[in-house]
Amino acid sequence: MKVIRLGDILVEEGVITPEQLQEALARQKVVKKRLGTVIMDLGYADEKDTLKALAKRLQIDYLEAPLFSVELDVVKLIPESLARKYSIVPINIKAGALTIATNDPLDYMCLEDISMITGLEVKTVLSPSSEIDKAINRVYSKHSADNIIRDIKDEYNENEVLDMEDLVDDDMAERVGSSPVVKLVNSLILDAYQQNASDIHIEPQGDITRIRFRIDGDLQVYNEVSSEIHQHISTRIKIVSGMNIAEKRIPQDGSFQFKSEFLTVDIRVSSLPTPYGEKIVMRLLGADRNISYELSSLGLSEKTKETIAKVLHLPHGILLVSGPTGSGKTTTLYSMLAQLADVKKAIITIEDPIERKFGGITQVQVNPRSGLTFASGLRSILRQDPDTIMIGEIRDSETAQIAIRAAITGHFVLSTIHTNDALSTVERLVDMGVEPYLVASSVKCVMSQRLVKKICPYCKEEHEVSQENNLLLQTKLKTAFKGKGCSHCNNTGYTGRTAVFEIVLIDANLQRMIANKVGMDAMVDYVAKEKTRMLKDEVMELIEKGTTSVEEGIRILYTID
Repeated sequence: MKVIRLGDILVEEGVITPEQLQEALARQKVVKKRLGTVIMDLGYADEKDTLKALAKRLQIDYLEAPLFSVELDVVKLIPESLARKYSIVPINIKAGALTIATNDPLDYMCLEDISMITGLEVKTVLSPSSEIDKAINRVYSKHSADNIIRDIKDEYNENEVLDMEDLVDDDMAERVGSSPVVKLVNSLILDAYQQNASDIHIEPQGDITRIRFRIDGDLQVYNEVSSEIHQHISTRIKIVSGMNIAEKRIPQDGSFQFKSEFLTVDIRVSSLPTPYGEKIVMRLLGADRNISYELSSLGLSEKTKETIAKVLHLPHGILLVSGPTGSGKTTTLYSMLAQLADVKKAIITIEDPIERKFGGITQVQVNPRSGLTFASGLRSILRQDPDTIMIGEIRDSETAQIAIRAAITGHFVLSTIHTNDALSTVERLVDMGVEPYLVASSVKCVMSQRLVKKICPYCKEEHEVSQENNLLLQTKLKTAFKGKGCSHCNNTGYTGRTAVFEIVLIDANLQRMIANKVGMDAMVDYVAKEKTRMLKDEVMELIEKGTTSVEEGIRILYTID
């Protein structure tokens, strides 16, 4: 077999120069790495350039995202251990030949091993190593879940499944605790983490149970299993999360910590009775690997960063972040706490639940069963000599009153509250029974935020904006961008999210307006005259830059007012 040298190919294809090849070869003798890795380490070429040059020279295809080309039936031909050893993923079988995605088509030992194991001729396509790793994690996890479901069906024949209601709860717990259901639940959690999901929904629907993951704010179907398996899954989850498995008629809440070789994640669980069984939702706390708890990573404009920096230097007062559930309020507060963390300061939080643990910060978990509520916990925290206090959420009048008084008595307080925009926060506090003069003297800054989906860069295209959409947005846009859907974004047209903010500093004029119970319209007019950037300004800027779509802008901004 004629040996094809990678370095010669890259020189002939003009990816690197002969001098760079010689330097890379000399470096390779020292570091003992593959030549392609050395060339990339030296910065002479990136992996995609290298693979495309190889694909052209070897007359084979370059496949950017192999995950969406995999036919699951062929996955069983190659053990996961072998796929990981050689960093390959099986794609399909056509005309008696097995096609695999690899980033090293010159690894003849790999090709011979796979041919020997499968008994098939092996063909290759080239893909980046990161995309191959993603595909391996996804397809083998999915394949594993399918195998586990078959194992469950084999273990429990149809009659046994139908008789599960007759088992006493201890028998049910014992059966489920030692069955393949354990592997199935573990597989669901691992795959949800790998796909960067925030929630897992397990929904009984008559003959089937549908499993969906919430990814970038949207629910996506992961799998559908037979309804016969549903009770085993729900029982397993209820056992590990400390719920009462005998009680199926009322909603329950629980939690547990999932641990594996490479992952530890806290999970909050909720069950809800339905006519077909209990719906289970598991929230993976702090498992979003795209989150960096730094203010610089939140997508803030320079002016917004300056505004927040001023607020964070205040010795006392209250900063409130508003927005709907899932809009990133807690992430924003954590990012602020990370910036405030100082050995000279005592920072205490009270949360429900604690989504991310931070060193150097005292964190308290709310526990209503034992009497530890936001209000009672906050009273105790005030006796702990804190400098800064974070309250997970202001939910009631009592908590609001204590938080306001804590701010007035020399503490810096950060919290979240559910309102539609920044200024509505002031009105909400007054509605909770806090005197307007106390709100005026304690609240220093109110923020409102949303998470906006970003257009997939791989399928982004320009289009005309309809008159209807312009009316909904109250704009006069001629064109904008959107994603048509591709393998990179799972045909959604979007990948990832960014935050948009509306930040209002409570200056002396606003303080007087609040204390004098001036109407909301007057305050809105005032901040508009001060040229405060509102949510619409930030969203429209993203649309004009092509970062997000008109449809996403309508979702964020549309109101019947």
